[in-house]
Amino acid sequence: MKISFSKSPNSNIDLLLCPGFSNTGFLNEYNSELKKIFSDLKKNKLLSGKKGEYEVMVNSAAKNLPKKVCFIGFGDPSKLKNSEVRELAAGKMKSLLSKTHKKIGVFIPKNLEKFVKEITEGICLINYTPAKYKTGKFNEKATQNLFDEVVLISGKHEKYKKEAEEAFLTAQAVNETRDFVNAPPNIISTAVFAEKAREVAKQNGYSIKILEKKELEKLKMGLILAVNRGSRNRDGAKMIVLDYSPKGLKKEEYKNPVMLVGKGLIFDSGGYNLKPLKAIEDMQQDKAGGSVVLGVFRLLKKLNIKKRVIGIIPLTENLIDAEAMKPSEVLTAYNGKTVEIRNTDAEGRLILADALSYGVEKYTPGYVVDIATLTGACIIALGDRYAAVEGNDKKLIDALIKAGNKTDELLWEMPMHKEFSEIMKGKIADYRNADDGTAYLGGTMKAGAFLQFFVGKSKWAHIDIAGVAYVDRPKAYDLSMATGFGVRMFIEFLKKF
Repeated sequence: MKISFSKSPNSNIDLLLCPGFSNTGFLNEYNSELKKIFSDLKKNKLLSGKKGEYEVMVNSAAKNLPKKVCFIGFGDPSKLKNSEVRELAAGKMKSLLSKTHKKIGVFIPKNLEKFVKEITEGICLINYTPAKYKTGKFNEKATQNLFDEVVLISGKHEKYKKEAEEAFLTAQAVNETRDFVNAPPNIISTAVFAEKAREVAKQNGYSIKILEKKELEKLKMGLILAVNRGSRNRDGAKMIVLDYSPKGLKKEEYKNPVMLVGKGLIFDSGGYNLKPLKAIEDMQQDKAGGSVVLGVFRLLKKLNIKKRVIGIIPLTENLIDAEAMKPSEVLTAYNGKTVEIRNTDAEGRLILADALSYGVEKYTPGYVVDIATLTGACIIALGDRYAAVEGNDKKLIDALIKAGNKTDELLWEMPMHKEFSEIMKGKIADYRNADDGTAYLGGTMKAGAFLQFFVGKSKWAHIDIAGVAYVDRPKAYDLSMATGFGVRMFIEFLKKF
């Protein structure tokens, strides 16, 4: 897929989308041929500019226009919100996709120039299929509606060309992140994930360290190693450390980077606390947090983000065999603290704990954010439209929420009550990874309380994407399965914070 720009529509475009508005109609910016089509439709009361109300396909005989033109009502432009524009562009486009529509044109009138990012993102995000492993005719059917090019049309596209190109790159990174989350564990193993991270680092000139199992043992990362013990791939535990350090940073900016930590469970069976039917089948998605962090690193250099960013992705599987981690074990974390294992399915917080304490010690970050598909309790509390956010720094949390509101990756702040921290203290060890009897009550907050023990004095926030990373009820610009939730939010956050 590629993006291009044109000052006027032409017959090489397979499908042309023309936005219009309820208060100003379909604007004088359209050429005479488009105006005539609109005039005829309006005269016959077939078209209105009301938001989302009308969608009319027109076969045009005009030589300078595509054979198919679609007018879309955007309502009152003064009342439009970012999320509405993204969903209008994507939703209408999704219903029009066809195997004959390989080159899509979008007219950008003046009233929508400030939303060019949302329009570009929305259209490019729907140009995706999770059916990557189909073959032959099955593959042809799954991919037939994907298009090859989107053309933004305006007499003044120089004003927004850079923003549109950045939105296009961002959408591509989200789609690549979706591929990672959807990929089954026999295709993306910890080794393959690490190799992909190396490729991203090499392509962008980042520093990268991949801590293999022997190094994790030397560092005494007892939590991630314990989770890995049940895996047939005994050497599969890894920790990826990426370092993006753009030129021109001040000394303090370099010394105190932003650190992003993403959970990378290639597959999560739950261990001896085995997940039940309907909860285990899609556990390849448990690497969503790590996939999002890698997705962000696909973009940092391309978008010229002016911050040093450290990305840490702990990788393993959580499986069962004779050596697997068992409930009642006491483990020692990287920071020297001991942890009682009350539930082997509360493993994500264990691998994050080692990653967080390692990153905080090595990089003295100014701000730390971890992201993970961490708790089923988050899905119960917030459903499939909000991720949970909690932490110890209000300024950081507010900035993340603001970024999420802009990208429609919504965050809801959860309380960090001191009693949750007390509950997560152990009976025979320093901490426990789950409480007894009432673990299902406030589970998201308790998981965050556990992680707080491993961030020291750092300004920190935890984002639980359990309900939004992988969905059955997609938004207009998503599809079922992986959403890539968090990539766009993090980029917006890094740009503005």
